[in-house]
Amino acid sequence: MSREITYDTAADAEVIKGHPEEVSEAVIKSSEPAIDAQLGCHSGSTMKTAAENNQNSEILEKYAEDYPMGPHDKPQSMCPAFGSLRVGLRMRRVATVLSGSACCVYGLTFVSHFYGARRSVGYVPFNSETLVTGKLFEDIRDAVHELADPDHYDAVVVTNLCVPTASGVPLRLLPNEINGVRIIGIDVPGFGVPTHAEAKDILAGAMLNFARQEVEAGPVQSPKGGKNDRPTIAMLGEMFPADPMVIGAMLDPMGLAAGPVLPAREWRELYAALDCEAVAAIHPFYTASLREFEAAGRVAVGSAPVGYDGTADWLANVGKVFAVSETQIAEAQNLFLPTIKEALKNNPINGRITLSGYEGSELLVARLLIE
Repeated sequence: MSREITYDTAADAEVIKGHPEEVSEAVIKSSEPAIDAQLGCHSGSTMKTAAENNQNSEILEKYAEDYPMGPHDKPQSMCPAFGSLRVGLRMRRVATVLSGSACCVYGLTFVSHFYGARRSVGYVPFNSETLVTGKLFEDIRDAVHELADPDHYDAVVVTNLCVPTASGVPLRLLPNEINGVRIIGIDVPGFGVPTHAEAKDILAGAMLNFARQEVEAGPVQSPKGGKNDRPTIAMLGEMFPADPMVIGAMLDPMGLAAGPVLPAREWRELYAALDCEAVAAIHPFYTASLREFEAAGRVAVGSAPVGYDGTADWLANVGKVFAVSETQIAEAQNLFLPTIKEALKNNPINGRITLSGYEGSELLVARLLIE
């Protein structure tokens, strides 16, 4: 007598076993990479090979140049598209649409709402047939036309995930604008973008590029609070809400002001950021965004005001960019450096710390811990 306790008859159900599909010799010998609509993240090398053989190969080459892989090839992190998705979902009057495998879209949507997103994520479904015939691109184009309502949106962001990127779905063929609504198409494949920090740069850079072209074409919206009467420096990288205020206080003795933070929260902030005299690259990885500032003739200041030495150097570098006098730079340094020195003196750390971080902020924290 069996000792197994059962609660239903599921164990008695007949299991239907499949048979291997017969594949012709012609298919086996074909050198053309075929992409299955059901491929997942574990198939990165297969999809990368396919993408390198279609019109999206240029995109992958640019990503490889902008975001070189580290010594361990690729960090073990969640889907990088989460980064660009969050940037879009946090912006006012911006709609977000994903094109990718259903499981990927479900996971990204779930995590985004877990982290506080308060709006829907658009999704254009597909199967192997619509992928191969090009119908998927037509479906994306139809969805964008349906979404582009100027009463509700300033921009619509469409993101290709792994499978559409590998299959060469050409988002660049979408119209730049529909009914006055900007259309931003980006590819964020897991096999071409290291982490979601770089994905944030991909979207931020694409938006800055669009905004820069608008500025060059003619008048644009002014900042919400009006233009600052002091020279301003834009800040590039994720920050806590209080950070810009503290940095603004540091810049005040030099007669400078903190400008908008990128990634932006609304479209007009992009214009204001490009209007700043310089940009502070607080976090690394924002290669595409810095390229747009450079194209706009703006000077970049690296690193951040963290720790005693870091703050002293950062204030000095910002002062030099704005041609501030040595006296004003010293005034700003003397206002904050003694406090930082005292805090470090009163809180010594003796030991070895293993540090992992987020978007390069771990580099700043490591420097502070060393001090």
